[in-house]
Amino acid sequence: MMTRTSRGHTGRPLRADAFDTACYLMIAMSAVVRVFVPLVAPEQLVVAVAGPAALWSAGFAIFAVRYWPVLSSARIDGLPG
Repeated sequence: MMTRTSRGHTGRPLRADAFDTACYLMIAMSAVVRVFVPLVAPEQLVVAVAGPAALWSAGFAIFAVRYWPVLSSARIDGLPG
């Protein structure tokens, strides 16, 4: 949602690139790890919390670095907004 909104509101095409895909995969994997590690290995609770936190943080960091210039500049099509 954030990438689509960021692209649409800045006049860019609504296509996910490799960076967007990496963000999506990391965040999805963080959810999978957070749910299934405690079910499979309950004694690995630290891994079940720290691993997903690192994955989610990395996914958001990629988004932030990638979209900071996009969101802090004017639209590329010259339209207001």
